[in-house]
Amino acid sequence: MRSLLKIGSRKSALAKLQSYLVADALKKKIPELKVEFYFKESLGDKDLTSPLWKMGDRGVFTKDFNEDLLNETVDVVIHSWKDLDLQHEDNTEIISILERADQRDLLLFKKEHLLNPNFSEVKIFSSSPRREFNLKRFLAKAFPKRLQGKPIVFEPVRGNMQTRLAKWSENNEVQGLILAKAALDRLLTENFPEASTDEYAQIRKAIRAYLKDAAFMCLPLSENPNAPAQGALAAEIKSSRQDIREIISTLTIPEVSKSVLIERRELQKYGGGCHQKIGVSSFIRKFGEVFYLRGLTDNGIELNAQSLSKNKTTQPKAERITNIFPRENEKLKFKRKTITEPMLSGSNFLVARTNAWHPNWTSMNLDQIIWAAGIKTLYQLASKDQWVSGTSDGLGEEENPSISILLGEDKPFIKLTHEDSSEIHSDLERIYTYKISLDEDIPDLTLKTHFFWMSGYQFDLAIQKYPSILNSFHAAGPGITATHIRKRLGDKGSLEIFLNYEDWLEFHS
Repeated sequence: MRSLLKIGSRKSALAKLQSYLVADALKKKIPELKVEFYFKESLGDKDLTSPLWKMGDRGVFTKDFNEDLLNETVDVVIHSWKDLDLQHEDNTEIISILERADQRDLLLFKKEHLLNPNFSEVKIFSSSPRREFNLKRFLAKAFPKRLQGKPIVFEPVRGNMQTRLAKWSENNEVQGLILAKAALDRLLTENFPEASTDEYAQIRKAIRAYLKDAAFMCLPLSENPNAPAQGALAAEIKSSRQDIREIISTLTIPEVSKSVLIERRELQKYGGGCHQKIGVSSFIRKFGEVFYLRGLTDNGIELNAQSLSKNKTTQPKAERITNIFPRENEKLKFKRKTITEPMLSGSNFLVARTNAWHPNWTSMNLDQIIWAAGIKTLYQLASKDQWVSGTSDGLGEEENPSISILLGEDKPFIKLTHEDSSEIHSDLERIYTYKISLDEDIPDLTLKTHFFWMSGYQFDLAIQKYPSILNSFHAAGPGITATHIRKRLGDKGSLEIFLNYEDWLEFHS
């Protein structure tokens, strides 16, 4: 085993940090390993004027290191994987390393502009055609009501993280800035040996100052899929260096590698490149592999796809569409009654459904975090003039918001829901804001064979009246509804997870 490893990367603070993370992980596996670092600027670092998608050379942040690898000035180069060209050099090899950081984009928005929206259009710093195409439509409905209807304008910005934050902060004509959340999270982390140096301490201090004046929104992958490989790290080595391959491969996580390769291959179908208005996300959860694709091809074809791949599908399709429940016009209807208004202060709140938002809560409080269970709930809260910091994206309340590092503290969420949900297990503390009751009788379900349940409470009501349907085929979205139903059905019951009701309906159509 080699005793010395020479690591190269760009000389930006983020690129160096990523190299330090890799070196630290390797030393934990190989304590006797010594590491030397070689940092330098790339073409993309030197040209801070041209938009990336207009720069002619491929791999503007990565190609300059090829010669260093081939002449063995360095043994390995650490890259942000999203910067690597889809058409890779034949004489080097790419190896997936470490866990993937957050794939999502992050929107920062000046609090003073939210509280006093005295501007005719919303200006956002971002140089990505992908973000502009996907987010114009999303933000038009995700912004609070006071901003809805204002034109959304994207303006290019270049530079490292600190430079872009400074440009955004100093320009009073620009309200928003979009960044890769993974980059911001890494610069705020302190879990690497060099984190205590003045360089990184000062960077964290500066970022915290910017965040103090900003509201943030974690942009959902279902509406704004990431750039392929965003948040993932890659090691590039000379193809003939088996000795280096053996060392670096100890940091490979197969699930990360699989998801990144799915994303890169998908973009390659459309030509690749920074100019593409295409986002693609792939990630693995305990219920399966989630895939999102959104954007516009060079030929003007709009892309919009989502899927959930599972290890196996256990349920057959219904023999006829009349055998499924509910169809669009058959959903159970409930009456909702608001109960005593609780006090909200000093906490983070997960809103299960818009009905859980008390009608008296009309002001905007930017000192608390509002998180929506799904996209529909996010839009509805926005229409009530609330700033929503993110959403579980319909993947269940177990989906980690991953915002503790942004907040600088690990504050748990409190769930706003209806009081009849108390029988459904949840790891979150709950505040009950309303109660529900059936608005009409449950229809005869005895001839139905396939069911999709929107909540565990609905499932309990149905089987209480028609216990025979326990032996039917059941389905739900990811999360505590599925967990509750699986527990009630036992090992012999049939439960299938779908991304959402529409996904289930399409399966049976």
